[in-house]
Amino acid sequence: MWVVSALQERFDVTIFTRGGFDLENLNQLAGTAIVPGTLKIQTARVESRLPIGALAAGRFLRALYRVGGSYDLRVSASGILPWGRPALNILSSIDCDPDLATQNWHGGKLPLKMRLSALAQRAASGPHRSDKGIYVANSEWLASRCSAVCNGPVEVIHPAVVAPSLGLSWEDRDDAVLVFGRISPEKRVEACIRIVERARAAGFGGRLVIAGPDGASDYALWIRAMAAARDWVTILPGQAGADREALLGRMRYGLNACLYEAFGISTAELAGAGAIVLVPQDTGQSEIVTDPLQHYSNEEEAAERLVAMSRDQALQRRLHAGALATRERFSPARFTVAVQQAAQRVLSLEMEGRVSTP
Repeated sequence: MWVVSALQERFDVTIFTRGGFDLENLNQLAGTAIVPGTLKIQTARVESRLPIGALAAGRFLRALYRVGGSYDLRVSASGILPWGRPALNILSSIDCDPDLATQNWHGGKLPLKMRLSALAQRAASGPHRSDKGIYVANSEWLASRCSAVCNGPVEVIHPAVVAPSLGLSWEDRDDAVLVFGRISPEKRVEACIRIVERARAAGFGGRLVIAGPDGASDYALWIRAMAAARDWVTILPGQAGADREALLGRMRYGLNACLYEAFGISTAELAGAGAIVLVPQDTGQSEIVTDPLQHYSNEEEAAERLVAMSRDQALQRRLHAGALATRERFSPARFTVAVQQAAQRVLSLEMEGRVSTP
């Protein structure tokens, strides 16, 4: 949504989609203010003809190849797509390429059903090529992992994050840990529960609050069962508006356990609200939370760091001040300029290609 917002300042923007583009809802989720009627929405008519998901996805890729030439600039905000012409490819997660996702999330081998689905999608999409374009990752962490699958250099533009309100003073905040975001397997919410449980056994007196919409239903049910067995865990639904601002602004600590977090919007929001967030080392989140004292290599170390922070008020105040300092680093204004500059470079590549073609 912030990519669209940035491009609207210089281009007439068309959203080419398989469907489900709810502008009002997306504006609310992203914090953007795109005006209804200022975008053209073009829906690829593949779902009705091909109700099987993998085949529909493949036909959508084939459609991209066909429509790309109708536009001066092609932009993907969901991975590397086969436009067949220079494009601005904005990479937001490790699943921007199927092979990368397989290697990281499935130990190098997909289940049979997923392998068959991938074959069906490839067959439906047909042969295509990806011309050299510009690749933008949302973190140095992701850029280093995507470089091998990109047909060109990968640069970094950190995402736009709307800074939440400053919230309560440190003294008035709840001595609690917040896990904020979707409750799904890759987020490893169970690890967060174990970390706080270990910290409490070592003397940490705070509670754990989990706030976010359910992802995979079986996983969410498992997490809720874990929480029900512990009277110091509270699960809240996904928060929005004033409720979200109030929640972020009253928590002292945040916790994330995702091992493949390319950036971490929720981590940036927590830090911007003044929370001290603990994150796994060697993820994109370390570009938000830069103090090594907030990085951990395993659950035991995370618990130890949480206990140590709870006992050191001077350290708390130093890390709290460092968290608040992130508010301007990821401003939408900075992001808008960077995306516009990248788009201009893609247009230059396109022009060079036209000049060199006989």
